[in-house]
Amino acid sequence: MRTRSLLCTMLCSLILGISFTACSDDDEDKLIIDPEDYPTYILNEGIWGSNNANISRFFPSYKGIDSDYYQQVNGKLMGDLANAMIEEDNNIYVVIGGSKYVARLDLNCVEQARYSFPEGEGEPRCIDVEDGYVYVTQHGGQVSKLDAQTLKLVSTFKGGDNLEGIVEKDGKLYVANAWKLDGSNNYVYNKEILVIDAKTMTQTGTISVVDNPVNKYEINDNIYVISQGNYADVSAALQVINIQTETSKVVFNDVDKITEGHNGYVYGVRSTYDANWNPVNSFFIYNPKGNEVSETSFLKDAPALFSSATIYLLEVDEETGYTYVGICDQSTNGTIYQFDQTGKLIRQFDSGGINPSAMIFID
Repeated sequence: MRTRSLLCTMLCSLILGISFTACSDDDEDKLIIDPEDYPTYILNEGIWGSNNANISRFFPSYKGIDSDYYQQVNGKLMGDLANAMIEEDNNIYVVIGGSKYVARLDLNCVEQARYSFPEGEGEPRCIDVEDGYVYVTQHGGQVSKLDAQTLKLVSTFKGGDNLEGIVEKDGKLYVANAWKLDGSNNYVYNKEILVIDAKTMTQTGTISVVDNPVNKYEINDNIYVISQGNYADVSAALQVINIQTETSKVVFNDVDKITEGHNGYVYGVRSTYDANWNPVNSFFIYNPKGNEVSETSFLKDAPALFSSATIYLLEVDEETGYTYVGICDQSTNGTIYQFDQTGKLIRQFDSGGINPSAMIFID
């Protein structure tokens, strides 16, 4: 729900001179922001070791983007390698992996609290927030439970190896235990989701999945996991988790990312690679009710370059019905493509940073 105070804050910021980088100098492109519009934030991951993670801001009705918005409102750089961003209970939470901290921001991206992970602990990776607590997975086999307001450490779970995606549902945490290194520093890909009691932070079970589970999603009360396979004879796979039986079922192979689409559907990107490890992409729609996959794209006029680009972001705004696709070359600023409810391309614009990986809508 939009709030009047938030809109006043944003409009005052514009009056005070926080500048937008316009897509064009033409007068017709210098649009006045619709008072009913709301900000959308893009998390730009940056490049490891370059200290260039950032959050940029744009408005769906305005042809421009406010780059480095986090730095503008906080007066400091965000840090090194942004891994995750979510919004919950009028707060924004970000995980900055290279700089090893998690922060709570208000809806204008002003930092309110921060927890820095101690030296010797693994990189923080993914996050979920539920019932007043923040849960952060870490490489090295740890989940940290933090107070959602103060970000003070409450308790920890230690187990598994390099932990990735996490979803809290009905008092349990479902955590992807992705991989480890053997004694010869060779990668060993795990095949399990850890089930952890969120109250006691103790493990209660495991769920078998395809090799190397990484990304986890909760969409329309279903939990999905994308395993990346072993990069050899086991392909990536989208799976749905049955929390009652603690089992998994493969929905579709070679899936790279998904998001909640229109009318209860799941939208996804399927990616394979050619002999030179260049991506070969296509889009699909999954109907959970009928357990049906359609390889008909939900984008009616997707640019031809999508078939071979590195697609780093896929999001749908429930309020407007707009679909956003972000591509990148992992060295220069990414590009965001905005599509309307029918899948027609509206516009494209600079993401305001390198490797746009997540987007939230403050509506």
